[in-house]
Amino acid sequence: MNPTAKLCNDDPISGFITVFIDGKQYTINASNPAFQNALKAYKESDWQGLVDYIHPANKLHRLYFQYENIEVKDGNVYIDGDAVTSIVAERVLNALAGDVDAVHVFKFMTRLQLNPSKRAVDELYTFLEHKHLPITESGTFLAYKAVRPDYSDKYSGKFFNTVGSVLEMPRNKVDDNKEVGCSYGFHAGTLEYASDFASDSDKLVVVEIDPADVVSIPTDCNFQKLRTCRYKVVAEYEKPLVESNCTSRFQTSNDVYVEGKWQPRTYDILTVDGDAYMIDDSDYCEDCECEDCECESYGCMADPYELEDAYETTEHQLTLDLDGTILDDWKIKRFNYLKTLGWLYSHQRPAVANALKNFYKDADDLHLVNPEYSVLLKFTSEDDVFKIYQGTQSL
Repeated sequence: MNPTAKLCNDDPISGFITVFIDGKQYTINASNPAFQNALKAYKESDWQGLVDYIHPANKLHRLYFQYENIEVKDGNVYIDGDAVTSIVAERVLNALAGDVDAVHVFKFMTRLQLNPSKRAVDELYTFLEHKHLPITESGTFLAYKAVRPDYSDKYSGKFFNTVGSVLEMPRNKVDDNKEVGCSYGFHAGTLEYASDFASDSDKLVVVEIDPADVVSIPTDCNFQKLRTCRYKVVAEYEKPLVESNCTSRFQTSNDVYVEGKWQPRTYDILTVDGDAYMIDDSDYCEDCECEDCECESYGCMADPYELEDAYETTEHQLTLDLDGTILDDWKIKRFNYLKTLGWLYSHQRPAVANALKNFYKDADDLHLVNPEYSVLLKFTSEDDVFKIYQGTQSL
């Protein structure tokens, strides 16, 4: 990857970089937060890095391909099918520009989608527009709260906010009307809001909140405060929080779900005709070695045949359907095993690919494996096999 033409103005205000690589033009202006990093890459002739800073979706795809719930297409990023909004996208871009892992932002989105109120989900994005409200490594976020000198709440004096305390109330007791400023619910907000709310002798504390527990973002303070049904006091205020990936100190009921969704898959590398494919080996069942198995007493629900018999399958068995009738013409056509395996992985079909790989794991020379499409009926439905057949005809 080398430019055929390039132009650079390193002025921090009016500067720009333009390069032509493989017939495509790439441009970034000084107003872009990634400009300084792009400029550094330009001066170091790091052209891949430069393109990544100009089109961060490329870097996202490369860094987070192991997370199956991230999709990058048409220059946009989708988490579980939901497009990343401009506010969250800014956080992601800032993280990438600073070479900080952005998974914590994706975890925040996952937690937010667990919030039962669409209104709260939409409103919380406006709250995040305010800077210096860090998202933690687990996807929760930090905010500020003003309390009395004895750490009790400002309004009633009944709720004590010493470090380590978890305060909660029934969600339906919290006012969800954003047009009402002061009302029922636990309040927290930006440093500016908390400081203005505190008197000279009051204290400020840092609280950690699960986005799923936020109920409303009142409008009376320019979206600088929120009402929530649960939070944890994690520290006394010492200095303003910075925009970074902070350690979480709050266990919530959503932790297991969120961490489970954001466990990266592990891969082996399969090279076919010079092309590298990522092979997912993370979810094999210890008993039958298939993916996503629901085994019961060594009987695999995801694998309808006996493994011992499967490894001894003969040629004539592959030409018969399950009921013994002759297969349709397309079913008895043959495919290149290695190329089809690569196609399955590259088209996000790891379950079928892993099952096929396991089926032929004892073959002496995989380059000579040339099975009929009917063999795939052992791992998935006939309709699905036909889709695979159609998709692999160009191989």
